[in-house]
Amino acid sequence: MTHSTIGLKKRVSNAINPLIQVSIYTGLALLSTATMATEKSIPELVDAVNGTPDTASREAGKKVKLRNHAKGFCTSGMFKPAAQINNQFNIPFFEQQQISVTARFSLGGTNPHASDKGAGRFMSLKIDGDKESLNFVTSNAQLFFASNLEDFFTFQTKVKQGAEGKQWLINNKPDAKAFFEYVSQLPKSSSFATSRYFGVNSFLFDKPDNTQVAGRWIFEPAAGEVALTQAELATRSDDFLQQELLNRIETTPAVWNLYVKLADSNDIITDPTVLWPESRQRVLVGQVIIDGKQDKQTSVQQCDKSIFNPVLLPEGIAPSADPILNARTPAYIESFIRRL
Repeated sequence: MTHSTIGLKKRVSNAINPLIQVSIYTGLALLSTATMATEKSIPELVDAVNGTPDTASREAGKKVKLRNHAKGFCTSGMFKPAAQINNQFNIPFFEQQQISVTARFSLGGTNPHASDKGAGRFMSLKIDGDKESLNFVTSNAQLFFASNLEDFFTFQTKVKQGAEGKQWLINNKPDAKAFFEYVSQLPKSSSFATSRYFGVNSFLFDKPDNTQVAGRWIFEPAAGEVALTQAELATRSDDFLQQELLNRIETTPAVWNLYVKLADSNDIITDPTVLWPESRQRVLVGQVIIDGKQDKQTSVQQCDKSIFNPVLLPEGIAPSADPILNARTPAYIESFIRRL
């Protein structure tokens, strides 16, 4: 562990409670590896996301607790594993009948007053079982804009330059160009509850025969996808999504069927810019049911005071070697520490 990692661990220990420390320490082991994978440090990557390229802007960002996904809210529910899931995977976590869920729904970007009329939708989940936890960080785009941390840094830096920076990416970075084309076609959903969500990174799942298979998470809304027309969108406020979901779950839970999309032997599992064919097998893992019944619990009300750690995984699930995945938690930790 590097001196910078040790220092970060001490700052975490002094500032936050033990429950949050468990989640964060899981990611600290990845910090040195992720930093070595790029010439850019983890703080530099966070600066690129936050748009804080120098000391003055960085310190100003700390004062206002600058973060990505600034506009968002927390709620709660449960996860019910599929009845036959352990015929497909050897993951003891899924033997529990019902597991509590803390959810955060958000928009992308650092603007806490961003308009809900864009297409982007994000869902993060903490599924906390008796002894283990499973976290998710997902969006309604199943394609990512960079396959490595250098390209990630470049993308985040250039998009802060507006139209000129975006055009540079389109002209010079094929993965970014493909991403822009993809998101331009995304429907603008009527609700967080009527959006599909995808984990763009791959994980390794243990099977009953002691082999492993790679897969990616997919959340399919039980209510189906519902997109707004331009005329319907014009009647919505810039802040309609939060209240719509909270009103909805007062009477009817928001439900998603959680699947793992399995990789074929020829599929690339370390590059989130590569889409796998729709013909790939999908395995139903269970249902996420958001009903808000635990919203008064401290863990839900304070969910912004922790991180959603995508490599906090139960026995039987392991992260792939995807460099984007393995940099997420160290970057989330760095961003979190800046907001303390």
